[in-house]
Amino acid sequence: MTVFTCGTGWPPKARRQEGFSLVEMLAALVILGLALGALYQAASGATRNARVSAEYAIATTLAESQLDAFLVTQPSEEERTQGQFGVYRWEGWVELIPEREESGIGWIRLRVSWPGEGQPRTVSLRTASKLSNEA
Repeated sequence: MTVFTCGTGWPPKARRQEGFSLVEMLAALVILGLALGALYQAASGATRNARVSAEYAIATTLAESQLDAFLVTQPSEEERTQGQFGVYRWEGWVELIPEREESGIGWIRLRVSWPGEGQPRTVSLRTASKLSNEA
């Protein structure tokens, strides 16, 4: 007859092997791949947004600079000026404000455009100013 000592069960337990099974490793790799893909997409989107934001900042600075130049030169209403700085094209013009025609107050408008990623982008600025009487 076999005698069992205290703490051992019947039947004796098989020794478990330590480690991960192949299925567990594959599941971990799939989860890791999905997480890295999501992180890559987020980083790519953040980089794209930062670039587009920088483009808008450059275009706005250019538009403000050209708007200041317009205020100094006081172009006439018929005049449309345009130019280009790198990929940024700008166009400026003057429009009289209909309610203020007799006072000579008008809008000085400036538009900057550049090719975007898939669609052209634009920034438009305007300011009101007393126009020269030569117009």
